[in-house]
Amino acid sequence: MTYGGMYDVIVIGGGPAGLSGAMWLGRYRRKVRVFDAEDPRNAVTWAVHGYPGLDDISPQDLRKRLKQQAVDAGAEYEPGVVLSIEGGQDDFKVMMEDGRVFGARRILIATGLRDIVPEIPGFDDFYGTSIWHCPDCDGPSIIDCKVGVIGWGRSIAAYCMYMLTFTQNLTVLTHGHPPDLTPEASDALARWNIPVREDVIERLEGEGGQLQRIVFHGGATEDFDAMFFHIASGPGSSFAAELGCEADEDGILEIDKDYQTTVPGVYAAGDIVPGSRLAIRAAAEGVRAAVGIHKSLIPDDRRLQPKSEPPKADAG
Repeated sequence: MTYGGMYDVIVIGGGPAGLSGAMWLGRYRRKVRVFDAEDPRNAVTWAVHGYPGLDDISPQDLRKRLKQQAVDAGAEYEPGVVLSIEGGQDDFKVMMEDGRVFGARRILIATGLRDIVPEIPGFDDFYGTSIWHCPDCDGPSIIDCKVGVIGWGRSIAAYCMYMLTFTQNLTVLTHGHPPDLTPEASDALARWNIPVREDVIERLEGEGGQLQRIVFHGGATEDFDAMFFHIASGPGSSFAAELGCEADEDGILEIDKDYQTTVPGVYAAGDIVPGSRLAIRAAAEGVRAAVGIHKSLIPDDRRLQPKSEPPKADAG
């Protein structure tokens, strides 16, 4: 076991949240190190949309820019896999896959989410170019198109209601699973003329990354311009759970106004905390978490107590 040194903050995750947080921690002259497994959720996506000042930049180029800014600000960056985190505030121990151990006063978890991706032949040929999971990110790409939505859980109807922002030509595809729809959900789909097709999908066909049709078990086909899927997602790492951070049933962490979790010294930002799943939002939250961490590290002898108010006179 090799000791790698003590840091003010160790950031786990090198996406927009982690790198933006690291950049601002560097600006605050904190000793910060980023560990990134370099396996991002949006790796297959051709572009990050709606990021102010950047026109459809690729996820790889965005991370490259953010990484350079973080390093230029003084942060250290290393591709590496973290195995576990132990200890508590001011004395965390971060264990690496290669046996090294690093100390940290604070931890910023920015490991995002992982999606359950349907196992369908041909899916990978279109994932990220005409098949997506995030309507906020890619909905504007399919205005008035014919879109299939893969899903069968209780929230699939609500997902389709959200998708109506972009197109009313939707079909729910359960891929052989019985749909888990409440009467209210079924009524909503019927009201908007959204059919539910339960056939097993045999394969997907198209050219040059553009989906053209779905072939169902038995040979039937149906043409589509694009697809979205909404099955399930979960935390990109188990670190928060192992540390005892409170989370909802989907693994989304509870945080305070400074982005600190319910475990002192452990902060979180990005897709792992409540809110939309946008790159710009993740970057902003990384900055907000960095500000909260920096404030928590200011020593007591630099904190001025608020001026006490004089006692109020009795009404009598």
